[in-house]
Amino acid sequence: MATVPALSTSSVLGPFHLVHKPDSPETFLLDSGAPSCQRFVFAAELPDEHVLFGATGSAHHDLLMPVEALRQAAVFAARHYFRVPEKRLTVVAEAATRITDVEPWRRTGHRAQIALELDLTPTDMVLGVPRGLVCEAVVSIDGRPCGSASARLVFLTPGIYRGHREAGRRQSEESLARGFGDFGSPGRPEPARVGHTEPRNVLVGLPVEDDDEVLLFPVDGAAAGGILPGEPGELPAVLYLEASRQAGLIACAELYGYAPDRSLLTGWQASFRGFAEPGLPLYCTVSGPRTDGAAAATARDAAGRPTTALTLAFWQGDREVARISASVLQDC
Repeated sequence: MATVPALSTSSVLGPFHLVHKPDSPETFLLDSGAPSCQRFVFAAELPDEHVLFGATGSAHHDLLMPVEALRQAAVFAARHYFRVPEKRLTVVAEAATRITDVEPWRRTGHRAQIALELDLTPTDMVLGVPRGLVCEAVVSIDGRPCGSASARLVFLTPGIYRGHREAGRRQSEESLARGFGDFGSPGRPEPARVGHTEPRNVLVGLPVEDDDEVLLFPVDGAAAGGILPGEPGELPAVLYLEASRQAGLIACAELYGYAPDRSLLTGWQASFRGFAEPGLPLYCTVSGPRTDGAAAATARDAAGRPTTALTLAFWQGDREVARISASVLQDC
């Protein structure tokens, strides 16, 4: 879980448009949302040159941009259209994204346009104010539907939020003091192995093989705080997506021979089980599909391209903070 910042025209997203599509006259006139599903459209250019989204040697556009757009648009709407108080902290409980058509995600050298059609539905209403928000988006590139993104947000009071943070940190610190989660690493991978060109964007270390044929990756939370959007004192929510992508590319290269520059994260579904704390070691485990206790062969999609399902978990000490299912495609 992680707090999320309000929508802004920062260098993270670049110039964009966010348009509310009210379905009732009073919503249009009062510029506020009824406690029911509200629709929005987010539109922007997919950057070719960007500190994160464009700093890549990959042949594909980056999934982080639409996911971050959904996250920021949702929290902006919660404050401005659903009257969620500023003192409530916004927490991501679940998130997912999927590519449904690979072709529009391929980089062609021209400035592609991305659009998200957003449906935001408030939940757990108390005196007309939601305690949560269900967010769903259809993603289009150059007018062609090619993906989806979703999230479930929860709005916590400061007291409940602090209680969760303190309890989780205490558990992690106690297990780390007992030596659990103290893993070394052979070093850091070259940026090209994780689909980037800049060393500063590498967030995972080289893997260590676990006893169960699981790859274990240290995650650099401090580096993530320098390049990913988020609130002070928090590990950025999109860290989990980017670290999953980087660890997944390395795992598929080592286990199945995938070429990182032609590999694409086509599916990602996360359930967050606690808060990861800045300043404490964070690592993720990655395992591929298995059949009868042995590693399964890679599958193929409808076009005959190799694709692999991965299971990832993020840990601080003996405390699991996120469980993730992901799919990586070799686009050849």
